[in-house]
Amino acid sequence: MDKVSIVIPCHNSGALLAEAVQSALGQTLPDIEIVAVDDGSTDPATLRLLQEPSWPRTRIIRQPNAGPAAARNHAIREAAGEYILPLDVDDLLEPTYAAKAAAVLDVRPEVGIVYCKAEKFGAEQGPWELAPFSSSELALGNVIFVSAMFRKSDWEMVGGFDETLRHGMEDYDFWIRLVCAGRKVVRLDETLFRCRVRERSRTALFEEDSSQVVATYAQIFRKNRDFFAEHAESLFRRQFALLKEVAALHARLAEESKGAAGERASLAAAKAEADRYNASLIQANAGLVAEIERVRKSYAHMRSRFRWLWFFWPRQCKGSETPE
Repeated sequence: MDKVSIVIPCHNSGALLAEAVQSALGQTLPDIEIVAVDDGSTDPATLRLLQEPSWPRTRIIRQPNAGPAAARNHAIREAAGEYILPLDVDDLLEPTYAAKAAAVLDVRPEVGIVYCKAEKFGAEQGPWELAPFSSSELALGNVIFVSAMFRKSDWEMVGGFDETLRHGMEDYDFWIRLVCAGRKVVRLDETLFRCRVRERSRTALFEEDSSQVVATYAQIFRKNRDFFAEHAESLFRRQFALLKEVAALHARLAEESKGAAGERASLAAAKAEADRYNASLIQANAGLVAEIERVRKSYAHMRSRFRWLWFFWPRQCKGSETPE
């Protein structure tokens, strides 16, 4: 019997599947198997890849398209491993992840979820800054990504992933139900998981549809109302903290707007003064041009008179100069 089954749903993602499978095959833990599920793919390249796989320790299961939750459940039902590690087709595992997570489950029977730190790659780069796990933090939002290890027996106990959550967040609902069943959570203090960020991924499309996001969270809330009721204080603390932040932001924007209005008034006054100064310069320049023209005409007139006087000037006073 294999220790760990790594399950990978795939729907028209053949270009990414090979890389995900290779990261699973690269695990240092020898007792693993890989179960990939073709979730009703129609892409020819993906179909060719799944029809002629060349990977060792890998099984391909096919089903009509039913979504990632149904594909994971199908794979887990067929899995031989004691422990399950889901892997989305666009993500990657570091080589020691399975070994280190399984080591925790081996010695701590009270633990039901083991995950690690993560980093993003692709459209975004850098550490994935998730809040450290606590049950109150989990009530505020999902802090555990889907590639966390759990026991197959616990999956059976809580009924698997909810296949009605077709658009997303089925892992969030699953973690809540495991925590409600009394299972402890451990986060390894190492970055052993890499999450690929894509602009048109399932998660990105889900987050763009606000009505679908609200409906999904409402469904999860209703299913797990006792869990959320237990952490009502955390929920309301967060709500009022957000309201306080919004009020502070509004006050700051109002103050900045008031300051901006004052600056606009000062700029308008400065502009008016500059316009007045410019008008006075234009007026002074026009007067100067008129004065220059008057002097020029006066000079021309005087030269004309001087030429007539020259002919009547005594010869001895003329010298050798001639009028211009």
